[in-house]
Amino acid sequence: MTAIRWTALLLPATLALAPLACGPDKPTTPPTTGPVASGDGGEDGATPDEPALDPGPPQEPDPAEIAQGRHEVLLGHYQAAIDLLNPVYDDLKTREQFHASGMAGAWLAVAHAQIVFENAEEPATHAAAMADRTGDAGLLAAAKLARGSILLAEGDAAAASQALVAAAAAEPTSVAAALALVYDGEALIGTAFGGGRAIINPGHLDEAKEAYNNAATAAPGTGDEADALLGRADEGLAAIADYQKDKDATCKHAFASIDHYKAAGAADFLVSGPSELASKRKCKP
Repeated sequence: MTAIRWTALLLPATLALAPLACGPDKPTTPPTTGPVASGDGGEDGATPDEPALDPGPPQEPDPAEIAQGRHEVLLGHYQAAIDLLNPVYDDLKTREQFHASGMAGAWLAVAHAQIVFENAEEPATHAAAMADRTGDAGLLAAAKLARGSILLAEGDAAAASQALVAAAAAEPTSVAAALALVYDGEALIGTAFGGGRAIINPGHLDEAKEAYNNAATAAPGTGDEADALLGRADEGLAAIADYQKDKDATCKHAFASIDHYKAAGAADFLVSGPSELASKRKCKP
């Protein structure tokens, strides 16, 4: 069963946000070895007390299943993403494919965080370790997104926001960055309410609006994934407008979100979020 975001339990108008979608990230070339320690001794720059990391086996390009799993996450098909990524992740980790196993683990963790967040901990931790090992910016962004997704599911909005901002900064124009900014908007709405039913930090709604606008800008590419990300961003903007009692903006962004979600072929539960906002405000097409 898809988990309801914790903010939805507190707020009068819920968000049905889910990972968005854009075109595939630009392919990255994984390192052929792990990074080596720097120092003054030895031909490889390592010192006796800082040995080079084991380079491991030859590294392969990321398999296509990772991009497909990410695609399923963005469209809100979380269980499908888990079913696809789980065996791929296990295989890549066993064969010490550093970049590929980390990326598979990151998106697997994001999917788990939407259903049973406790199941996301192990792949998220592995993704972070592989990001450290490879130094790859795209993998760091995905790993930080995974951590932020878990923290958001746990209800720690402030810590989630920190991780998600770091994800967006690691690789600013990427699917991971765009989704991180969407989730950051959700976290900021949570901190605006401060765990209650009344807005106690109204400035955080303006910060959330900025995060959603930045998510729309960061979303790369065109097609299903781009529409899914834009649908999430517009849904967040519609929710903020609703909290601020701006009917015109609520209707504008709710209808835009519905159009993007339907164009993407997103899960029905995603479409239901902006549809409920439009119905609540009696919006007319």
